[in-house]
Amino acid sequence: MALPINIEDLLNKRKVESNRIEFKAEWNPDKIYHTVCAFATDLENTGGGYILVGVEEENGVAKRPVKGLNEKEIDDILKDMVGYDAKIEPAYMTKASPEIVDGKPILVIWVPSGLNRPYSVMESVVAKKSTPKFYVRSKSSTIEAKGNDLEDDLRNIRNSDYGRYHGHNDYSDYDGYQSHDNFLDEQDDHDMMEDDF
Repeated sequence: MALPINIEDLLNKRKVESNRIEFKAEWNPDKIYHTVCAFATDLENTGGGYILVGVEEENGVAKRPVKGLNEKEIDDILKDMVGYDAKIEPAYMTKASPEIVDGKPILVIWVPSGLNRPYSVMESVVAKKSTPKFYVRSKSSTIEAKGNDLEDDLRNIRNSDYGRYHGHNDYSDYDGYQSHDNFLDEQDDHDMMEDDF
Protein backbone atom coordinates (compact mmCIF):
# COMPACT_ATOMS: atom_id res chain seq x y z
CA MET A 1 0.00 0.00 0.00
CA ALA A 2 1.38 3.38 -0.94
CA LEU A 3 1.24 6.08 1.71
CA PRO A 4 -0.92 9.11 0.93
CA ILE A 5 1.89 11.39 2.14
CA ASN A 6 5.66 11.64 1.76
CA ILE A 7 7.52 9.81 4.54
CA GLU A 8 9.84 12.78 5.15
CA ASP A 9 6.79 15.00 5.70
CA LEU A 10 5.64 12.57 8.40
CA LEU A 11 9.04 12.35 10.06
CA ASN A 12 9.34 16.15 10.10
CA LYS A 13 5.66 16.68 10.99
CA ARG A 14 4.96 18.72 7.87
CA LYS A 15 1.44 18.75 6.36
CA VAL A 16 0.11 16.72 9.32
CA GLU A 17 -0.47 18.05 12.84
CA SER A 18 1.85 16.56 15.45
CA ASN A 19 -1.04 15.10 17.47
CA ARG A 20 -1.80 12.87 14.44
CA ILE A 21 1.67 11.27 14.38
CA GLU A 22 3.07 8.83 16.90
CA PHE A 23 6.63 7.48 16.89
CA LYS A 24 7.33 4.05 18.38
CA ALA A 25 10.89 2.78 18.74
CA GLU A 26 9.72 -0.83 18.94
CA TRP A 27 6.72 -2.99 18.17
CA ASN A 28 4.44 -3.11 21.19
CA PRO A 29 1.11 -4.45 19.88
CA ASP A 30 -1.02 -3.54 22.91
CA LYS A 31 0.03 0.12 23.05
CA ILE A 32 0.04 0.46 19.26
CA TYR A 33 -3.47 -0.96 18.95
CA HIS A 34 -4.72 1.39 21.67
CA THR A 35 -3.46 4.21 19.43
CA VAL A 36 -5.00 2.58 16.32
CA CYS A 37 -8.34 2.53 18.13
CA ALA A 38 -8.00 6.20 19.15
CA PHE A 39 -7.04 7.37 15.65
CA ALA A 40 -9.89 5.35 14.06
CA THR A 41 -12.41 6.78 16.55
CA ASP A 42 -11.10 10.30 15.81
CA LEU A 43 -13.37 12.25 18.16
CA GLU A 44 -11.89 15.55 16.98
CA ASN A 45 -12.44 14.78 13.26
CA THR A 46 -8.82 15.39 12.32
CA GLY A 47 -8.58 12.57 9.80
CA GLY A 48 -7.04 9.80 11.92
CA GLY A 49 -3.29 9.45 12.21
CA TYR A 50 -0.01 7.69 11.52
CA ILE A 51 2.11 5.41 13.69
CA LEU A 52 5.76 5.07 12.68
CA VAL A 53 7.28 1.92 14.18
CA GLY A 54 11.07 1.76 14.34
CA VAL A 55 11.41 5.49 14.95
CA GLU A 56 12.56 6.84 18.30
CA GLU A 57 11.51 10.28 19.40
CA GLU A 58 13.20 12.93 21.45
CA ASN A 59 11.08 15.84 22.70
CA GLY A 60 8.36 14.98 20.18
CA VAL A 61 10.73 14.95 17.19
CA ALA A 62 11.87 11.91 15.21
CA LYS A 63 15.43 10.96 16.14
CA ARG A 64 17.63 10.60 13.05
CA PRO A 65 18.99 8.34 11.79
CA VAL A 66 16.02 6.15 12.64
CA LYS A 67 16.45 3.03 14.76
CA GLY A 68 14.66 0.83 12.22
CA LEU A 69 13.35 -2.73 12.41
CA ASN A 70 14.67 -5.86 10.76
CA GLU A 71 12.85 -7.10 7.68
CA LYS A 72 11.88 -10.44 9.24
CA GLU A 73 10.32 -8.57 12.16
CA ILE A 74 8.26 -6.44 9.75
CA ASP A 75 7.00 -9.58 7.98
CA ASP A 76 5.99 -11.10 11.33
CA ILE A 77 4.29 -7.86 12.41
CA LEU A 78 2.27 -7.65 9.19
CA LYS A 79 1.07 -11.24 9.68
CA ASP A 80 0.17 -10.63 13.33
CA MET A 81 -1.71 -7.44 12.47
CA VAL A 82 -4.36 -9.46 10.62
CA GLY A 83 -5.34 -11.13 13.91
CA TYR A 84 -5.01 -7.93 15.93
CA ASP A 85 -7.27 -6.05 13.49
CA ALA A 86 -9.93 -8.68 14.25
CA LYS A 87 -9.90 -7.54 17.89
CA ILE A 88 -11.22 -4.09 16.93
CA GLU A 89 -14.97 -3.61 17.19
CA PRO A 90 -16.74 -2.75 14.94
CA ALA A 91 -14.60 -4.23 12.17
CA TYR A 92 -11.68 -2.04 11.09
CA MET A 93 -8.63 -2.86 8.99
CA THR A 94 -5.40 -0.96 9.45
CA LYS A 95 -3.25 0.06 6.51
CA ALA A 96 0.47 -0.65 6.80
CA SER A 97 3.40 0.24 4.61
CA PRO A 98 7.01 -0.88 5.08
CA GLU A 99 9.30 2.05 4.20
CA ILE A 100 13.07 2.57 4.01
CA VAL A 101 14.33 5.60 5.92
CA ASP A 102 17.99 6.43 6.47
CA GLY A 103 18.78 3.06 4.87
CA LYS A 104 16.73 1.14 7.48
CA PRO A 105 13.29 -0.48 7.26
CA ILE A 106 10.47 0.97 9.35
CA LEU A 107 6.73 0.29 9.37
CA VAL A 108 4.17 3.05 8.89
CA ILE A 109 0.64 2.29 10.03
CA TRP A 110 -1.89 4.66 8.48
CA VAL A 111 -5.13 4.86 10.46
CA PRO A 112 -7.81 6.94 8.69
CA SER A 113 -10.93 7.90 10.63
CA GLY A 114 -13.30 4.98 10.61
CA LEU A 115 -16.79 5.07 9.14
CA ASN A 116 -18.39 3.19 12.06
CA ARG A 117 -17.04 5.18 14.97
CA PRO A 118 -16.35 4.82 17.83
CA TYR A 119 -14.09 1.79 18.03
CA SER A 120 -13.03 -0.38 20.91
CA VAL A 121 -10.15 -2.83 21.06
CA MET A 122 -9.14 -5.51 23.50
CA GLU A 123 -7.04 -4.11 26.33
CA SER A 124 -4.48 -6.73 25.35
CA VAL A 125 -4.49 -7.84 21.73
CA VAL A 126 -1.90 -10.54 22.47
CA ALA A 127 -3.80 -12.19 25.37
CA LYS A 128 -6.26 -15.01 24.74
CA LYS A 129 -8.84 -13.36 27.00
CA SER A 130 -9.15 -9.62 27.46
CA THR A 131 -11.68 -6.86 27.93
CA PRO A 132 -12.68 -4.41 25.18
CA LYS A 133 -11.87 -0.77 25.94
CA PHE A 134 -12.37 2.55 24.20
CA TYR A 135 -9.31 4.72 23.58
CA VAL A 136 -9.14 8.35 22.48
CA ARG A 137 -6.49 10.94 21.72
CA SER A 138 -5.83 13.65 24.26
CA LYS A 139 -3.49 16.13 22.62
CA SER A 140 -0.56 13.96 21.50
CA SER A 141 -1.28 11.00 23.81
CA THR A 142 -3.54 7.98 23.66
CA ILE A 143 -5.62 7.42 26.78
CA GLU A 144 -8.33 5.02 27.83
CA ALA A 145 -11.75 6.67 27.65
CA LYS A 146 -12.79 6.74 31.29
CA GLY A 147 -15.57 8.45 33.11
CA ASN A 148 -19.29 8.00 32.72
CA ASP A 149 -19.82 11.03 30.46
CA LEU A 150 -17.11 10.07 27.96
CA GLU A 151 -18.07 6.39 27.92
CA ASP A 152 -21.75 7.33 27.47
CA ASP A 153 -20.83 9.70 24.61
CA LEU A 154 -18.88 6.94 22.88
CA ARG A 155 -21.71 4.44 23.27
CA ASN A 156 -24.25 7.00 22.00
CA ILE A 157 -22.08 7.68 18.97
CA ARG A 158 -21.85 3.97 18.27
CA ASN A 159 -25.63 3.60 18.52
CA SER A 160 -26.26 6.48 16.14
CA ASP A 161 -25.31 7.04 12.53
CA TYR A 162 -22.68 9.59 13.61
CA GLY A 163 -19.70 7.94 11.98
CA ARG A 164 -21.39 7.42 8.67
CA TYR A 165 -23.39 10.63 8.30
CA HIS A 166 -21.93 13.24 10.64
CA GLY A 167 -18.26 12.42 10.79
CA HIS A 168 -15.96 14.71 8.87
CA ASN A 169 -12.86 12.97 7.68
CA ASP A 170 -10.10 15.38 6.78
CA TYR A 171 -7.94 13.80 4.10
CA SER A 172 -6.20 17.04 3.14
CA ASP A 173 -2.80 15.38 3.58
CA TYR A 174 -3.68 12.96 0.78
CA ASP A 175 -3.48 14.89 -2.47
CA GLY A 176 -5.22 12.29 -4.64
CA TYR A 177 -8.13 11.51 -2.34
CA GLN A 178 -11.68 11.79 -3.65
CA SER A 179 -14.39 10.78 -1.21
CA HIS A 180 -17.05 8.30 -2.20
CA ASP A 181 -19.73 11.00 -1.69
CA ASN A 182 -17.88 13.50 -3.89
CA PHE A 183 -17.49 10.85 -6.58
CA LEU A 184 -21.22 10.08 -6.45
CA ASP A 185 -22.09 13.81 -6.59
CA GLU A 186 -19.93 14.19 -9.69
CA GLN A 187 -21.57 11.12 -11.24
CA ASP A 188 -25.05 12.58 -10.55
CA ASP A 189 -24.03 15.90 -12.15
CA HIS A 190 -22.67 14.04 -15.16
CA ASP A 191 -25.83 11.93 -15.47
CA MET A 192 -28.07 15.01 -15.27
CA MET A 193 -26.07 16.68 -18.04
CA GLU A 194 -26.50 13.59 -20.24
CA ASP A 195 -30.27 13.64 -19.59
CA ASP A 196 -30.44 17.20 -20.94
CA PHE A 197 -29.33 16.04 -24.39
